[in-house]
Amino acid sequence: MHVKKSLLGAYDTSFVNKSLQIKMIENGLPTNPDVIASGIKEALSGIPQQSRTEKDVTLILPQEAFLFFRADMPIDVTEAVLDTYLREKARSRLNSDIDNSYHYYIIRESEGKKKVLFFAIKKEVLEAYKKPLELIDLNLKQIVPEPLTYYKLFEKTLRSNKKENIWYVSFDHDSLSGYVFDSYGLLEEKRWTATLSTTKKIETTVQKQVAILEAQNIKINRLILSGSQSDEIRQDTFTKDVGVWTNPIKRIIPHFYADYLRILKGQTDKELPVLTYDMLIGAFIFTSEDKNFCMVKSEGSASNKPNLKSSSSIIPKISISKKTVFLFLASFILTIIVIAAAYFLRSGSSFSVKMPAIPIPGLTNPTSTPIPPSPTLAPPTATPTPSINRSDVRVKILNGIGIVGKAGEVKVYLQSKGYEDFQTDNADNYDYETTIIQSKKGDDMIKNLLELDIQSQVENKVKFELLPDDEAADIVLIVGADFK
Repeated sequence: MHVKKSLLGAYDTSFVNKSLQIKMIENGLPTNPDVIASGIKEALSGIPQQSRTEKDVTLILPQEAFLFFRADMPIDVTEAVLDTYLREKARSRLNSDIDNSYHYYIIRESEGKKKVLFFAIKKEVLEAYKKPLELIDLNLKQIVPEPLTYYKLFEKTLRSNKKENIWYVSFDHDSLSGYVFDSYGLLEEKRWTATLSTTKKIETTVQKQVAILEAQNIKINRLILSGSQSDEIRQDTFTKDVGVWTNPIKRIIPHFYADYLRILKGQTDKELPVLTYDMLIGAFIFTSEDKNFCMVKSEGSASNKPNLKSSSSIIPKISISKKTVFLFLASFILTIIVIAAAYFLRSGSSFSVKMPAIPIPGLTNPTSTPIPPSPTLAPPTATPTPSINRSDVRVKILNGIGIVGKAGEVKVYLQSKGYEDFQTDNADNYDYETTIIQSKKGDDMIKNLLELDIQSQVENKVKFELLPDDEAADIVLIVGADFK
């Protein structure tokens, strides 16, 4: 992905694809720098010449190129000693010369706990990746671990009070690959891959891997599906077949990152290929929001020591040179003077400018400082109730009366209310006389919202039951005979 920013902050984005018939990376290292350099050069020829002025490159590298570990962060640790603390932990956990590596760590918080995600890359590995770029006069400005780009794409769907395991899977050219995350970030360091044959279905392959992960005590709560072939999959039936709640990335990115898509789209009407280039879009968002992240500089620099405070989302700022600002202001002021002069010459009026009085010590008479009147205190206002975005709520609808298609009818009704994320199935029996809402402990707002949305459709008062915390859905609606 080639991104060029104009003087006024508009972005021009190009996507170029080039396939090489060799294995480019093995054991985390580039295998043939000359061939890689030639491939990059050929790919760049697909970008208009006038756009190819930038020499800075950001590389997204597979996780195997990095050293990595996770650790719980002591609550009382100070920023001054954190870097030393992590270096010692890295030496013991990674069994590597951390002083001969570039590193960076990310601190994330969930459920009131803090966890450190530590990434490091050996100097000789980084130099190996620089070599192909240097052969064609490009400058390596930044490297980003591949899992961080994927995590950024669904990060805003996570809830601070809920811990879950997420499996990000890409489906391209009959091949599957992905990483396992939890609410803090990368959970399983090894990248999972699988190839589908003509007799092998994606549902069977995914379901088998889910069972393997559960045997390792990793229960997958949610599956994020991406890749060019994922557009062919129906979310509701796929969720039912694999037994894991599935979110398509094509719906997450436009919902949470519409501003970034507009930036990358630029002035064209073409739709961004988010399913094919999800990793690149995630890298653009990550480098725009996590400004401090840097692994190219030496480990002793300030850039390797992130602030302990949580970073907020920042849309890329428009960078304009001081010279441009000066010329703009000068021309603006000159235009105002010319217009004013023309007006007064035409009207025959004269005007004067009154300069503000400048107090000179010893010559001005002291004046008493007026005391401002006491402000009138406004009556306290009630704290607003936090709103819930219905499109973010995962709803499971169970048919509890046996009428064919009833769960689908209720789904259509809830879609009209703004809900978007569904799974439909049959209940354990068809003898439900009264509609039931099952919600998790502490999710009273979601429960009350759904009750309000369906109250016109039920004859009896809805019953409530407790939903287990490990249930993938946020709320379950069992349709009873009293549902119209």
